[in-house]
Amino acid sequence: MGIVMGGKLVLKPARLGKISYINTLPFYHGWLEPDDPISVWEGTPAEINRAMRAGAVDLAPISSLEYALRQEEYLVFPDLCIGSRDFARSVLLLSHEKIEGLNRRKIVLSDKSLSSQALLRILLKFKYGFDNEFETSNGTPDHMLAQGNAALVIGDEALFYRPEKFVYKYDLSELWWSWTGLPFCFAVWAVRRGFWEENQEETVRLYTRLKETTERNMADLEKLILEGLGMTLADKRFPQVFGYLFNLIFHFDSEMRSGLLRFYRDAFRAGLAPEVTSLHMAEV
Repeated sequence: MGIVMGGKLVLKPARLGKISYINTLPFYHGWLEPDDPISVWEGTPAEINRAMRAGAVDLAPISSLEYALRQEEYLVFPDLCIGSRDFARSVLLLSHEKIEGLNRRKIVLSDKSLSSQALLRILLKFKYGFDNEFETSNGTPDHMLAQGNAALVIGDEALFYRPEKFVYKYDLSELWWSWTGLPFCFAVWAVRRGFWEENQEETVRLYTRLKETTERNMADLEKLILEGLGMTLADKRFPQVFGYLFNLIFHFDSEMRSGLLRFYRDAFRAGLAPEVTSLHMAEV
């Protein structure tokens, strides 16, 4: 049984997944209205992936690799993503030694990630020709570095990380860019097929407003950070957050799609995902 919203019947209120990182702020700030019949489920990228997979969330930004793993279950929104053309600043390999010396070394991977884990495995295997040992961890960056020779750290934790002792930092997006000449797409916006089939009109309404909200927020980053994060211009982190969001790509253009399909080819070649030959897009 549905509910009436705006004079129209909505068969099923949407369950929205929200990634609890600064890089999703342009999507969410000012998007939803107070009377929207929507429940919000917040978590790390890996937690949102699991919620979508389990059917607990209907639409959300999901890890690019999550789409590849279950491509028949999702439809991708055509214009929105989280990506970078060079430095992402929040997906870092922290290492006790230069990356050239990491062959056969132990790498500790953040369990909050999926696409970033795959990206690092691809880079080490195909760009550097390495054969590494991997383990996952939910520890802090310093704890992860104590467990192995290097650690993959993502999100706000990576963005604001300041080591007590010297470590080498490698931005995975920049390594990908220098290797392929293509941008890297960390996340795509997706809707579960079952929800789409029953609620196309409501999904289009939500998507249209999401796209407009993202464009408006990116057009005034200063206002977004001040209002969305409660910062002031005097905050020491303000310039860092401004530069971070300014450098990210939220538009899923043809170049970003080319980079994503290249990632899928490499993930298939590495045995990390089934083959993806095209993207199933929601007709919004």
